[in-house]
Amino acid sequence: MLPDAGRHAYGYLHKTLCGIEKPDMTGSQFGMWGGGYRDECPDCTAAALAIDARWPEERRDGFRVDVPAAPRPRPEDDPGYVRPVNELGRPDIRLPQTLTSPKTRVLGARSPADAHPEDGFRRIGEGPSAVRLPAFWAGHGIGPYRPCDEQGRTFAWFQACPLDQVDQAYPLEMVPPLDEESFVGDFAWFGDIGDPLDHRAAVTDPIASDLARDGLSLPADFLALINRANLHRCLDREGGGAWTDVTGPLPSPVDPADRMVPFFRDQQSRIMRYLYLHHSGQAAVVCSDRDFTVEPGLRYGPDGEIVLPRREIFWTAPSVEIFAYRFLAEARLTLAIHEKQRAGELDPELLAHLAHYVPSSSSEGCGRMPR
Repeated sequence: MLPDAGRHAYGYLHKTLCGIEKPDMTGSQFGMWGGGYRDECPDCTAAALAIDARWPEERRDGFRVDVPAAPRPRPEDDPGYVRPVNELGRPDIRLPQTLTSPKTRVLGARSPADAHPEDGFRRIGEGPSAVRLPAFWAGHGIGPYRPCDEQGRTFAWFQACPLDQVDQAYPLEMVPPLDEESFVGDFAWFGDIGDPLDHRAAVTDPIASDLARDGLSLPADFLALINRANLHRCLDREGGGAWTDVTGPLPSPVDPADRMVPFFRDQQSRIMRYLYLHHSGQAAVVCSDRDFTVEPGLRYGPDGEIVLPRREIFWTAPSVEIFAYRFLAEARLTLAIHEKQRAGELDPELLAHLAHYVPSSSSEGCGRMPR
């Protein structure tokens, strides 16, 4: 994500080994500096080799040092401990009175009249050229309230299981309905989004120029998420190893007149999120288990005709802001459950999300990513 396209080695305190410093820089989770690439920084390589030479020979290749933290006393280990009735994670949890919209952006329970006319699908664009996609929310479980499968696993795509059981997707009726009209692209619910980052504009400006040639533009909420100081990498910080990775634009495999901008992927690139830009000007967030940055975007039949892919792209949110809102809410709920917080300590927005799953949905599993 640096202005130049070369490979650099991460050093310490947001610096590369060659001295480039950025306030939001972090080390990659994909292993140590290996060397051998044509575009690697020679100064970083020299510094990495010098550091490596300080280690004993038997500890140079892939060795890492983990210093365990001192164990903290846990209240539940006390013989007289009684688990609070409002502790997150227990099946009979008692929730405080839940504030729903307009107090929060989570609507109350859907009624049959609120059902989408194309239940299970969503359209991007208007008229005969609109793209109709199966609609799912792809994400991990939320503790016992929305387990990923019958075994109650939470982070299912980190489990050793068959590929057709890895990716998790929830039908839209399983996730809390949101007051979509309250999202206007300003991230008001987030708070201070910070000033624009010049070095991030160096990433989005070339993409915007490419799109302009096709009569398209990047939405304001996408630019804010990528370029604003406090929003940039906010998903990475709470996303369990998922990370922001902006590139493109790419031709859509569904309609060559449309474009897709990859912007967020999970730790193992098993779930890719794309900004989908329809040639009519409408936009949405879609996801796929295919990385279209390294695979052919278009497929052709025996007579040269374009073959529409089946079950490869899924509608997941009507805007980047709404995607970020739901993603962060679920990540924060998962952390609160892990830390055994009490329901009364939850932010009203998170409490409204959790109320959707308590108590009736605690026994429901999740749908698989269709294939």
